[in-house]
Amino acid sequence: MEAEIRQKWAAARVWAARQAPYLASAMLALEPVFEDEGKYDLSAFPTDKAWHIYVDPRVVAETEVPAIGFWLLHQVTHLLRHHGDRYPGGHPRRWNVAGDAEINDDLHTDALTVPDQAITPTKLNLPDGWIAEQYWEKLPEPPQSSDCGTGADGQSRPWNCDRPGVSSISARLIAQDVARRIKDHHRSRGDIPSGWQRWADEVLDPVVNWRQVLRSAVRRGIAEIAGRVDFTYRRPSRRQRPDVILPSLRQPLPTVAVVIDTSGSMSDGMLAQILGEVAGLLNSLGVARNRLHVVCCDAKAYAAQRVLNAHEVKLLGGGGTDMGAGIKAAAELRPRPDLILVLTDGHTPWPKPPRAKVVVGLMDPAGTVPSWATSVLIDPETVAR
Repeated sequence: MEAEIRQKWAAARVWAARQAPYLASAMLALEPVFEDEGKYDLSAFPTDKAWHIYVDPRVVAETEVPAIGFWLLHQVTHLLRHHGDRYPGGHPRRWNVAGDAEINDDLHTDALTVPDQAITPTKLNLPDGWIAEQYWEKLPEPPQSSDCGTGADGQSRPWNCDRPGVSSISARLIAQDVARRIKDHHRSRGDIPSGWQRWADEVLDPVVNWRQVLRSAVRRGIAEIAGRVDFTYRRPSRRQRPDVILPSLRQPLPTVAVVIDTSGSMSDGMLAQILGEVAGLLNSLGVARNRLHVVCCDAKAYAAQRVLNAHEVKLLGGGGTDMGAGIKAAAELRPRPDLILVLTDGHTPWPKPPRAKVVVGLMDPAGTVPSWATSVLIDPETVAR
């Protein structure tokens, strides 16, 4: 009987590797730990953070090879995406469901069918393409789901073993290998789910300092304005000639409008911190405080605020999201802003490009930015650092 179980387990690994070859190296790194039959509920083949996968022989015997293969791919995705480290605390099962929704959205392909008992965004009446944190925030009462173990939420389980497993360094190398395989597969086949493409980009692209990138983007926008030097007779030149009034050179002062996404998905504390940093950045680049306007926007734009200190801004709103309304309101200000800086999570419809240059500070990698705007990805966790 044991030989048959191990043979079926091996067949499931081969099946899974064929369905998602870019995940094969990670899936094969899972070390099976066979437990006593019926001692624990291991129907979802849970894992721990050392890449052990816990197996009930009876579950293997009663489950079809494709279903076992699906759970192998599912569980290794919890590990690759560090769901155990991202657990926000409070309700482990709720987080498990949120992570399942993120994962299974990317495992539902033409070659791979999600089992009936698996959680999907559709079953939760929520959109596809979100990350676990977004599902966590919007989840209704979580449905009953299988326990995916410590690998899904970082919390200890009674079946966890103390054997050595995959180290954090080895796990990082596995993730980099998988990310490269995803890139190669996408170039040759083009059928990689968008969530995996995003994940591979995050793993392979070097971490950048968003403050430096934002400073560079804003400086370029302001430099274009400051470079529009022209002659004016409002103030005569100090170099006068007899009987001739010479004009002086005038350098325009840039006017900047900051549009803040105050929809329900954005916290006031995070917005206040980011706005404080942005105000300091603009001041250091020569933007006078009396030429800085702030427009709060959820589903509608609120009256522009001209403030001398970022802490004076009243964050108005908390409803839906339409940054188009905020950009339109900013573009209609007088004097018309030369640069519009939008701080948002990107989950919004976007308008046609305005006349002003637009820089978007994006606070959620899953959000979108229009092609006509310059985007800077802001990591909210580093704002207060």
